Amino acid sequence: MTDNPTRSTKRSRARKLVLPCIAALTAPLLAAGAGQAATAAEPEAAAGGGAVERQWRLQHQESFGKPLPGADAPWTAEDRSTRPPYSLYGMKYDGGAQWEVKYGPEYFAESLASFTTYRKSFSFGKDGWLTAELSARESGGGDGDSFTDTADRPQVVSEVLPGAGRVARLDVPSHTGGAIIRSTEPLPQEYRIEYDLKTIDFGGERNGTLEYDGKLNGYATEGCKTLHPWNATGGSDPAAVCDWPSVREGVPGSRQPGAYNQFHFLSIMDVLPVPQNNGWPHFHRKIMMDAFNPHPDRTTKGKVCNSDTGEYYDYDTESTRNAVNMLWLGPQTGATRTGANNRQMFVSSCDENSIAGTQISAAEMQPELMPKEDYTFAIERTKTGYTMEVSGNFRHVGEETYRFSRDFVDDNVLAGKLETDVPIWHYNVTPEEYDGRFNSFVEEKGPFGTARVDDIWPAGSAYPDYFFIGDGYTNVAEGNATIDDIRLYVPKDA
Repeated sequence: MTDNPTRSTKRSRARKLVLPCIAALTAPLLAAGAGQAATAAEPEAAAGGGAVERQWRLQHQESFGKPLPGADAPWTAEDRSTRPPYSLYGMKYDGGAQWEVKYGPEYFAESLASFTTYRKSFSFGKDGWLTAELSARESGGGDGDSFTDTADRPQVVSEVLPGAGRVARLDVPSHTGGAIIRSTEPLPQEYRIEYDLKTIDFGGERNGTLEYDGKLNGYATEGCKTLHPWNATGGSDPAAVCDWPSVREGVPGSRQPGAYNQFHFLSIMDVLPVPQNNGWPHFHRKIMMDAFNPHPDRTTKGKVCNSDTGEYYDYDTESTRNAVNMLWLGPQTGATRTGANNRQMFVSSCDENSIAGTQISAAEMQPELMPKEDYTFAIERTKTGYTMEVSGNFRHVGEETYRFSRDFVDDNVLAGKLETDVPIWHYNVTPEEYDGRFNSFVEEKGPFGTARVDDIWPAGSAYPDYFFIGDGYTNVAEGNATIDDIRLYVPKDA
C-alpha cells in the first residue's frame, strides 16, 4: 500500500517513478489512525505542474472488517418517467436523447420497455462516507436478465480472502448488471484517494489463454450477451436482445462495438456516479484508470509501453490483455465534430505528453500473482491539477510506481501535432476556478434528427469530484474483483 508518498524526485511529465520498497514508505502512515498527520510530502511538480508540495492527513479509511449492510437494502424499480439528476445534460444516460435520434423514439422506447431496471444503493464506513451502487435488469427470465434469478444479481459484500484477510468483493455475474463503490459526498477541493486491488477477474488472459474457469474473456459461455439496447445497432425487433453485437466475441478483424470486458480501477466523475449504459461515462469522466480487455476478434491498433526500454509493443499481438490505461479526459468533441464524447488523452512513460486518438496503455498487470501481490491505485487533486498513480508488479518491468501529473489546462498531442491549452473536462469544482473560456455545445446527429445541448461548460458552473471503483456499465462487462483499504487524505492544514 502507498501513503501520501514522500518522493522528491523531479520528473518530466510522463516519466515513471521507481519505488523499489513501497512497504517501507507506507508503514509510518498506516500505523497512524484516521485524522493523524502524514509525515511526508508528495513529490515536486512534474514539468507543466499538476502536483504541488503537499502534506496530507488521513481523513477516512475503510478496511472492510465488518459485514456490509447490502443484504438489508431493498431493490427498487427505476422510474423512467422523469429524468434522473445524474443525466446532467440529458444526452447519454439510459433514456437519453442521443439514443432517440440514433434509433428513433418509438424503436428506442420499445427497446427500453423490454426490461425493467432495478437499483440498490447503501452507504457504509464511518459517517457513511462510501456508497455501493448496484443495478440489474429484469426481463421475465429472458436473455440479458440479471435480476429474476438471484444468483445473477450483482453484489458488493465483505468477505475473507485467503491470504489477504477481509476485503470487499464486487461481483457482477451477468453483463447487464453493474456494481460500483463511490464517494457518498463530493470529494474535497484538494484530496488524495487510494485503495488496494487484491484480485481482478474481468477478462484478459490467464496463463496464456482467454479460456479459463469455463469462461471466455471473463464471460460465461452460455447464452447470448450483447450491447442491447445502447451504443450499437440491433435488428428490426427492438426486444430481440441476441440481434445486437456480442460483448463476449465479435467479428474477426473488426473494430465494431462490443467484444470486450472492462473494469474501472479508479475514475473521477463530474456528476454522481451510478451504473449506466457504456456510453454514459464518456460524457462525464475527468480522470480515469481502467482495464479495457477486448477479445482478439476486436482490433484496437493500440500500444503498450515498456517503461524499461521506453518503447511500445503491439497490444493486439503481444499483450496479455491485462493492461492499465491511464487517461486524462478532455473537452467534448462537439465543438470540432459531431459526437458527445470526452477526448481521451492517454499517458505513459514512453511519451513526454499525453496522446489522443490512439489507445496507449501504461503497463500490464499480472493477475496470476494476486492476491499475494496487489496493485495500489491513487488520484490526487491540488489547487493546480491532478495526479494519477498506480503501483505493483508489472509484466516486463517488475515492481514499479507510475505517477503522472497534469495542470488543469495543459498540452496534449493529437494526430502527431502538439495542442496547447487543452483542459481536463469540467475540472473546476468551484465557480471561482474557471472563467468560462471552454464553454461550447455538443450535438449528436442521427437518422432521426439532432440532439444538441448548448452551454455545456459556462462561466459560473461547478462540477464537484466523485470517485468510483468497479463495473459501471449495464450492457457490457462481467466478472468480479476484490479490494481493500480505501483511503481518503486531505491537506494536513485543512
